[in-house]
Amino acid sequence: MTLDVLATGYPSFDYILPVSHSPGLGETALLEKVPDDNGASFGGCGCNVATGLARLGFQAGIAMILGDDYVGALYRSRLREQHIDDRDIIVMPRAQTSRSYLFLNRDGEYQNFFFAGASDQWQGSLRLRNVPGSKYALVTVGPYHYNKQFFQLAWESGTPTIWQLKPDIFAYPAEAMSDFASKSKYILMNRIEYAYVSKSMGLQNPEELLSDMTQAVVITRGAEGSQVYSVDGTITVAAVKLDKIVDVTGAGDAFAAGFLAGVLKDWNLQISARIGAVMASFVLQQLGCQTNLPSWKQMETRYNENFEPLPQ
Repeated sequence: MTLDVLATGYPSFDYILPVSHSPGLGETALLEKVPDDNGASFGGCGCNVATGLARLGFQAGIAMILGDDYVGALYRSRLREQHIDDRDIIVMPRAQTSRSYLFLNRDGEYQNFFFAGASDQWQGSLRLRNVPGSKYALVTVGPYHYNKQFFQLAWESGTPTIWQLKPDIFAYPAEAMSDFASKSKYILMNRIEYAYVSKSMGLQNPEELLSDMTQAVVITRGAEGSQVYSVDGTITVAAVKLDKIVDVTGAGDAFAAGFLAGVLKDWNLQISARIGAVMASFVLQQLGCQTNLPSWKQMETRYNENFEPLPQ
């Protein structure tokens, strides 16, 4: 079976915990909820994007590292329920699956404390069953040792790669930036991530990332929407307006899933970014990265309510 996208990145079992405020160094904040497994949700950038694509009806796969613990088994079962190909999952014996503790203040801002677990313990040579065999490969934040090999395998197989950034010096050290950028067909990031990559690479503007290989750079800007940079110029796409935002975690991954859906349909960059905006709007309305990801019909209905009708 040919996959539309094979995604990689850290898995994450997310504990999203409301707090009184975001404390400074040496300060104390009040937890408004005690963390427990029953209240945790599924996350991790690569898994979020793969799940978003699967909900839209695309064939998605995930390549990542799980521990052999209860959380790892639970996550793998979840992926299979979503019909996501899991043949490129590695299970580390006697290791714990990654977890995130996200402390969400009353203004909707959060601080993330991440336990990498099994993902960072793996130090092997990577082999992927679904590369070649996928239309696109997606690299999100994950262990550098793993991502470096994933990029190279995709490059050698001729599989176009999308790079989704995170300001993580361990996943994306400065020396990796130019190499990863040079191998990417599309680069996706938010404004904070752009500040990180521009500092690391000494960029004056996003257009400097464009090349014969890199066809577009997409920067999301929250409520201000997104901008798509290509050789044809810059496109600005508005965010979908909502009456209430519950949780921002996972919105960028939902945008990435929507953008890739448009690319897979061979639609233009503007339509692709608009689908991204619509996908993100669903995630913003409920707690958790994957809780409220829409079906194609749900996405299309909201798209047509906010933009001109989708092509048929």
